Amino acid sequence: MKKGDIVRIKRPESYWFNECGKVMSVDTSGIIYPISVKFDKVDYKVYSGEDGGNNTNYFAEDELEVV
Repeated sequence: MKKGDIVRIKRPESYWFNECGKVMSVDTSGIIYPISVKFDKVDYKVYSGEDGGNNTNYFAEDELEVV
């Protein structure tokens, strides 16, 4: 997986489960969730009254599927 790849999220508890996003960065230092993915839509926080919302999240490689 590399920067710019389009991936589908396979983590069931994720807000973006089965949604597609774009890989923004891949950390090679050995952390648990090394892949940053950016999405077109924001998460539920925008609906709960918070300003903005989150449209990025970190995932492990086995939680992603390259489209």
